[in-house]
Amino acid sequence: MAFNIDRFREERVYRCSGPIRELQEDLERLRLLDMEVEQSRRKWWKSAWVCLAATVGFFVYRMMLDDGLEDALARRLTPWPGLVLLAGTVGCFVVYLRFRRLDLENRRYTLASQVIHRLRRDIGPDASVRLELDFTPVDSPEKLLGKHTTPSGWNAENFSDPWFSLQTRLLDGTHLRIAMVQRLMKRSRTRRSASGKYKTKHRQDSWAFLQVQLRVKAARHQDLALLEPEARQAMRLPEDVAVDKLRLGEDRMFLRTLVEKDWDAGPNVQGDAVDAPKTVVMMLLSLYQVLNSSRQLRQQAKAS
Repeated sequence: MAFNIDRFREERVYRCSGPIRELQEDLERLRLLDMEVEQSRRKWWKSAWVCLAATVGFFVYRMMLDDGLEDALARRLTPWPGLVLLAGTVGCFVVYLRFRRLDLENRRYTLASQVIHRLRRDIGPDASVRLELDFTPVDSPEKLLGKHTTPSGWNAENFSDPWFSLQTRLLDGTHLRIAMVQRLMKRSRTRRSASGKYKTKHRQDSWAFLQVQLRVKAARHQDLALLEPEARQAMRLPEDVAVDKLRLGEDRMFLRTLVEKDWDAGPNVQGDAVDAPKTVVMMLLSLYQVLNSSRQLRQQAKAS
């Protein structure tokens, strides 16, 4: 395998550079690993509740014992099995929480797999692809941007999670970089009710940015920076996805879109979630449409 599985379990960050085949094998291993963790989580969760039910039933039975000679003897003999069941319940919950930490967000490795699959013909089998996936929680302390108080009195924490990055060179020589940043705002507010009790409310808002950047040879695309107005008209994106930033330079193009709704990576997107792999492909096609326009203008200038 191209990465250390023990180190990944500790850091929960995948980093690798290699051909598509190796990355696809790694992502499949991640999927299988995640499936094993999910199965273990369910097993230990069920075991914990079975032990808890047995513990409660055991102590209820003990409380129903009378003060007779036989019941008194049973009462003396029963504490240890009850304590063993209680310890088993705690142990099952502890193991469950450990597996919960190892559980991966499915759509993250699925997005990487789907994007690589859809771009495989434009990348080539032997081209090196650099892929980074961060599976640590969005609200990890190191991802905190800052804290502030809103005008309405909410205490807000802002998090930024640049968890996905893919870089490679396409068959036509264009350097491609795709990235996704998950944003999260957690808000809380404590107020005193009319009865004198203090109540704390919690809210959170989540959205994401998808980014595609192309670096091209300036000699092939003269006056590319002048096509920004036409480029905005050329954007063809799914519903619920909006252009947040578009920049064109002499040798590069940068497009960032805002995804305010929940997103999914498929392959069969459910409900009204945004299809993230499809959005990436449409962003890339929109930028290439602008590149084609610049080549046509260059050819027209030569012909004249």
